Amino acid sequence: MKGILNFTNEQLISQFNCLKLAKFRSQQVIDWIYSKGVTSFLQMTSFNGQMQGLLSNNYYIYRPQIATISKSTDGSIKFLLKLDDGLTIETVFIPEGHRNTICVSTQVGCAVGCKFCNTGYNGFKRNLKAEEIIGQVLAIKDYVNSWNDKTKRISNVVFMGMGEPLYNWDNVNIALQNLKLGGEIQGLSSKRITLSTSGIIPVLEKIIPTLECNLAISLHAPNAITRSSIMPINDLYNIENLLPVCRIYNKLHPNKIITFEYLLLKGVNDDRVMAKQLIKLLHGIKCKVNLIQFNSWEGDSYVGCDEYTMQNFRKILVSSGINATIRHSKGQDIMAACGQLQSSN
Repeated sequence: MKGILNFTNEQLISQFNCLKLAKFRSQQVIDWIYSKGVTSFLQMTSFNGQMQGLLSNNYYIYRPQIATISKSTDGSIKFLLKLDDGLTIETVFIPEGHRNTICVSTQVGCAVGCKFCNTGYNGFKRNLKAEEIIGQVLAIKDYVNSWNDKTKRISNVVFMGMGEPLYNWDNVNIALQNLKLGGEIQGLSSKRITLSTSGIIPVLEKIIPTLECNLAISLHAPNAITRSSIMPINDLYNIENLLPVCRIYNKLHPNKIITFEYLLLKGVNDDRVMAKQLIKLLHGIKCKVNLIQFNSWEGDSYVGCDEYTMQNFRKILVSSGINATIRHSKGQDIMAACGQLQSSN
């Protein structure tokens, strides 16, 4: 059988055509899955028994198994999800005011290997299928009853969990398209989805002309030497070649800004000199900078800077005209904050 979440709307129409099902049937199935959250074709009561049987014999609706749940004092919830092959991933639900955000993973582990990140420290296992990415969102919506409780409706999805999304672009692209399905109530607009990447330049160059969601770049240093020392990916896709691609993004999407993520590490990238270098690096780019506090994990060798240093770094950026904010991570007490996610594999 085939996982129906692995198909885009257009692909599903083609699939149904082979089964001699009318084109409108695909939209009906999409509404049941993405608007109502059904997990079985037998729950699709607008179909007769023959059609339910036809769909059940050819497709399945995927959900990962929730293995463990950890709840933070700040309201965040971390889910350890078990995949069909026994491997596990982590996903986080982050409620904040009127926003309910899901942070999804795109790989089991991560091949980029940033030295400050727990996910990369634990290595890479494999890419996630589209259904395994989408399934994270659907499983959490099941758990929090997002389908029926308006206060729990998912407002944002960020691809900032385990893995490098651009190393799994084909599946991530399907997930991006399908998460926008489900109508005005359950569907997400492109403005509510953010894709975060360490900057896989060949893929980035290919996708930016048609990329509809928000783009975030994991920068974390203002020069090649420092960046390579904490992000080995910089040796392959150098910051000096990455920034011109960001300028092209600005030209192609004049109404959007790029978010640069910058993790402040004590004695590594947090002093005044680094701030001035960052200002020079980003000159002329329409962007904002998210300054992120370091979240420790067992085995790490870094220390986050203090609040004074973080605030001072921000003031230097703001004084130069850069929109800079400090992002205090959620879920630190349950190892659900930025850079802390891992699996049990």
